[in-house]
Amino acid sequence: MASSSFFQRFFNSRSKEPDTGPQPIPLPELVLAARGLARQLRSGPHGNRRAGDGHEFWQFRPHQPTEPASLIDWKQSARSPEPDLLWVREREQHTPRPLFIWVDPSASMRWRSTTALPSKYGAALEDALALGQATMLGGEDVGIPGSRTRFSGHQALPRLAHALTQLPTQDGTGTDAVLPGFASIPPRASLLLVSDFLWPEESIQRCLAHLATHPGPIALLAVLDPQEQHLPFSGSVQFSSCEAEPDVTLPAMESLHNAYQLRLTEHFRQLEKVGRGQRPFFRFHITDQPALPVLAGCHNFLRERA
Repeated sequence: MASSSFFQRFFNSRSKEPDTGPQPIPLPELVLAARGLARQLRSGPHGNRRAGDGHEFWQFRPHQPTEPASLIDWKQSARSPEPDLLWVREREQHTPRPLFIWVDPSASMRWRSTTALPSKYGAALEDALALGQATMLGGEDVGIPGSRTRFSGHQALPRLAHALTQLPTQDGTGTDAVLPGFASIPPRASLLLVSDFLWPEESIQRCLAHLATHPGPIALLAVLDPQEQHLPFSGSVQFSSCEAEPDVTLPAMESLHNAYQLRLTEHFRQLEKVGRGQRPFFRFHITDQPALPVLAGCHNFLRERA
């Protein structure tokens, strides 16, 4: 089952009733859904657990003679077993860490195996926007790689959604999503990439080489249709690509299931090894399954590393 385009991505089986094609993304509904997910994800602003002028309590420490009396926590000092020792309530310092988001806009992301499911692109946008909104609700900025615009505040989500849908869909070869540029991303920024990651080998390696130079937290969400996860076909099936690739006919599909699973596992295993000395967050979101558990894990990963 070798294929230079990863099994031609199997994205339009001619043995099945074809989908009606890519549908326009309804941004108002998408924004509403993302806001609902973000409300469930949010659990307070990111903190780096250092003393500062934030709002979350961190610790009590002894008052220093050179400090003003206004810093003294008199209630805590009254409880002190040492009457001459006064205490200061320190608060956690809040250092903003922007989140940069890229959603793969390539043609293969617009596919879905049935009209009862969202397209991979629609699910990827909703996931990314939910995490972006949760980040903005926590007081952080959100950016897009290669763009100078930053989004912040409770009302910025529609503008972020519009900006993500304007990303270029192809590179010069006509077969690849345009990979983001990482040079302008601040070193401490968090980075979120959402795609099916069913890319040609050279594109995967090029992306991994860029990610390896980024010292900040990296989160990768692989959005797949359930048919891509399990390949539930039998007999001879002809597949046509959503992109500039030739059709392919594979016989006796039931005999290829094990080989496909092994190849798929090995393909994605590469994405679990990027970053400088730390494992990235890498999870699958299958479009017939709830997104919230995966998004909660991703949100917690980014918060804990802020």
